[in-house]
This record gives sequence, C-alpha cells and structure tokens, in this order.
Amino acid sequence: MQNIVFLKYYKQILDRIAARETDPLNQARVKVLCYGLTANLALTSIATLLYFIQGPPLQFFRGLIAFAIAVVSVYLVYHFPVWRKVSHFICIVLSLVVWSNLLVYVKGTNIPTLQFAFLVVVFSFYVLGQKWGLIYSLLNILPIVAYTVLDGKHYFFSNIPAQPISQPAYVFVVTYNFLLIVFLHYHFFKTFNQNILHVTKAKNDLSSMNKVLQQAMKELEKTSKAKMDFLSTMSHELRTPLNGVIGLSNIMLMENPREDQKENLSVLKFSAENLLSLINDILDLNKLESGKTELEKIPVDLTDLLQKITASLQLKATEKGLVFELVVDKFLENKIVNSDPTRITQVLINLINNAIKFTETGSVKACLEVVDHSKELLTVRFSVTDTGIGIPPEKQADIFEPFTQASKSTTRQFGGTGLGLAIVKKILLMFNTSIHLESIPGMGTKFWFDIQFAYSEREAKRRSEAPAIQNELQGLKVLVAEDNLVNVMVIKKILSHWDINPKIAENGAVAIHLLKAEDFDVVLMDLHMPEMDGYEASKRIRQLQDPAKSSVPIIALTASVSNAVDRKVLDAGMDGYLSKPFNPDDLYDKLIRLTASEQ
Repeated sequence: MQNIVFLKYYKQILDRIAARETDPLNQARVKVLCYGLTANLALTSIATLLYFIQGPPLQFFRGLIAFAIAVVSVYLVYHFPVWRKVSHFICIVLSLVVWSNLLVYVKGTNIPTLQFAFLVVVFSFYVLGQKWGLIYSLLNILPIVAYTVLDGKHYFFSNIPAQPISQPAYVFVVTYNFLLIVFLHYHFFKTFNQNILHVTKAKNDLSSMNKVLQQAMKELEKTSKAKMDFLSTMSHELRTPLNGVIGLSNIMLMENPREDQKENLSVLKFSAENLLSLINDILDLNKLESGKTELEKIPVDLTDLLQKITASLQLKATEKGLVFELVVDKFLENKIVNSDPTRITQVLINLINNAIKFTETGSVKACLEVVDHSKELLTVRFSVTDTGIGIPPEKQADIFEPFTQASKSTTRQFGGTGLGLAIVKKILLMFNTSIHLESIPGMGTKFWFDIQFAYSEREAKRRSEAPAIQNELQGLKVLVAEDNLVNVMVIKKILSHWDINPKIAENGAVAIHLLKAEDFDVVLMDLHMPEMDGYEASKRIRQLQDPAKSSVPIIALTASVSNAVDRKVLDAGMDGYLSKPFNPDDLYDKLIRLTASEQ
C-alpha cells in the first residue's frame, strides 16, 4: 500500500516538473532525465556501500562523487527549469568516466566502459537531440576505437582491471547499466508510440472537423443564398407598391396642384422615399457584404458630379438654415477620371446627408482637393465638414458598424438605422482606401478619404461637337412590357407628360409579337412577368432577323435589386436598367441619351 502511495506521489512530482514544457517530446525527455537521476541515486548509494565494505578505496571515492552529483542534479531539476544543462553535465560526467577507464583506471575497455559509452550515445540523442547526440557519440566512441586500434594486442578487452575490484559491486553496476539502457529504449519507444497515436488521433479529429466545417460551409452558402433570394423577393414586393405611391406622387406634382395639395403630396413623396431609402440601404449592405460587387470604370467629371450632388441636397440644407459650401480644386477643371460615379455618389450623399441631419446651426462644406498628381494619376481628397453635434471619441469606431449610431438618443432625435456609414466604409474598401474621422463633441465633424484615379484632359471641342438634342421626346415610339396595372398606369401618365403614347404588352411574348408587327424606338421591359419574363424576351429580341428590331434599345424596369440582376440584365442584351420606383427625370435622361445614340 505504501509503495502505491509512493509511486503516485512520485508520478505527481514528475508530471509537475514535465509540465514546465509545452512540447510533448520535451516532456518525455524531462521524464527520462528524472527516471535516470532517480535510478542513479539508488545505484550510487548501493554501489558506494558495497565499495565501502569490500573496496577498493578508489571505487568508493568515485561512488561518493557520483552520489553527490546525483543529489545535486535531482535538486536542480526539481527546483529550476534547467533540465537541458543538467543533461549536458551528466553526458560530460559519463564521458569523463569512459575516458578515465581508458587512460587511468582500467587502461583498456571492459563491459562497464562500453556500457557507459552506449549510455551517453542513447541518452544524448534521446534527451538533447540530434546535434548534441552526434557530438557526444563521437566524443565517446572515437577514443574507444582509437584505443582498440593502437593497442594491437587486446581487442574488446573486458576484464583486466588495474587493481582488484569488488565482484558484487562490479556485477551490480554491469546489471544496472544494462537495465538502464533497456529502460531508456523502452520509455522512448513507449513515448514514441503515444505520440504517434496522439498525432493519428489529432489527424482523425482534424479530418472529422474538416468534414463538419465543409458541411457548415455548405449550409452557410445555402443560408446565404436563401437570404439573398428572400431579400430579392422582398425587394420586389416592397418596391412594387412603392413605385405606385412615388410614381403617382410625382405625376400629381407635375400637374400643377394647389399649394395645399402640393404640401400634402410632398409629405407623401418624402415619406415614401424615406422608406425606399431604408430598403435600398439594407439591400446595398447585403450586396456589399456578399463581396461580389464590382466597381465600374467609366469617364467621370468629378467637378460636375459633386455639383450635381450638392445641388440635389441644397434644398435640405436651406430648409434648416445652414450654409452649404462647395469647394473644388481648380486642378480638376476639365479633368476626366476613370471610376464608378454611382458608388462615389452613394458615399458622398451618405456623408453630406449625415452632416446636414446632425447640424442644427452653422454650415456644411464639401471639398475636392488634389493632394498628389503625376502625368497619368492623381489622388483626390474628398472631405465633408460640418459644425454639428460631433461624435465622442469612445463612439467614433462604433459608428462604422451596421445598425449602430453614437447613442440611443441620436436614433430617437435624428432617426435613421445606422447603415449609412457602414455602407460608406465597405464601398471605400472597394476603392482600396478608408474613411477618416476628426470630431469634437459640440463643435463639429470632418469625414475625409483619398482615392487615386487615372485621369485625362477633357477635349475642348467635346461640347461644341456634340449633336444638338432637342429637349423633348415628342413622337418617340415606346413599347412598355409590364403586367402590373398600377405600374402601367404610372408609366403611361409619366410618358404622357412628354407627349408619348406607349403601347402596352402584358408579358414578354406579347412584347415580341408587337415588336415584330411595328417599329419602336425604345422598349421599357419589366423583368418579372407571366408566360415570358423580361430576360427571355430580351434574348429573343436580340435574335430577331430584322437588324433594326433586334438592335432596339431596351431599358429594364425592375423592383428587384441584386448583383445577380445586374449581371443577368447585361447578359440578356439589355442596355441598362432603372430600379422601381424610379425618378421621372432619370427615365427622361435615359430616353434622351438612347435617342441621341440612335440618331
């Protein structure tokens, strides 16, 4: 019973010493060292006692020294993380024993000498590794080989001592050395097998985990696709009635209503557009997070773009009594850059809208500044500065996260979902840049970012040589493919203000039939219709034999907004699309441009 308790206590001590190392192999090395030191204490104590009783005195003193070394080594390993140094010390001591046997005590080779040499080889390789194992092996093997070669008479000399020795002590040492050599191999082979089993188990666990992760990825992709499909469906279902509300609001505002009616219609339109803006933000964020959105590369006049953006927001600033200032670097005059005007507009409108929303008095300033330029590239700094409520330092990092604002009171007082700046951040990542923020609570905020563009000079003759376009669409032959009666009513009323009387097709098949029978200048194509949708109808139109009919401009009108829709519209051969509900001015501009290109 006492032996079991002792062994349990001894194992706990070994585990505690080995736990200083994190590598399982090093833990095994520490245990080998501890086992060897423990066994050496027993060996040296018994051998020393035998030599004391039977002699000779030299062996007795060697035993005392070995016992003292064993005690000091155990103390050091137990109290300090110096197992490597102790291992080197033991290898050196054993090497000295081998050398002393060869040169002084035995003056030749005997069984213990060979055992000690073999112990050094095994111990150094197992405990200290390949490099030190090789060094200590050569240090012990080469002298034995050299002595054997130079002796010339005696080979593998095993039992010719220089002086009488104690037979029991000799037998004990030889037996002990053999047992220790066997134990070293046994322990390391056991540890090797355990590590192999551990690695195999880890490999199997990793393989199982990979299978689980692959299944999880498939589920995630499936969930993501379902989410995209759901958002696309909801987008269509929400935009369709909004198209009727906003479209009819625009029509009634175009019909010179009374002042009281105009105010009511403006409120109705404003509320519907706010709802549309929320839907757009959620869909935009989802598109950006999917990582499949790509930037356009088309010619853009940044000065003209910023002027249009600020003009569209001027009224909102004026209504709050704010000074709205636009500053554009003169270097940008007559410069054309290659970029994505839609995404730049989206970023600037979000930033300027926020600046106006969170500023009660003072000013809002939008700036374009060229901070660096070469012959082909220029870097433009966009900045929006306001004198609004500011943002506390501890909240400045949070406002770029989705659905987050500086505080709950901000949401209650100013409204909004907190999506705008998250969208700004993700769009700017597509431009390989980032948004920067400087703000002092109660004094104002400045947002800025830099974008590098390839640019060129605008040709001076470009405007003068452009074909004259009449500012009217009277007599334009338009075919509208639309199955929703409310949308049909809206589009007919909008077109009637431009003296256009469109032909209506309730699905794609009817649209193709009408196009074959008559000539049209433009086709306005809804994408989701019964019998034949807009995609299939557009593909078949592009396959018509008559070149004039197969090349007719097609504008998609869709309440669905997603990356897939963008690609499918172009793949089907359409010339572009407008998202429902659309602004009549946007439709007018598209019709004017298409008419000009056809002319």
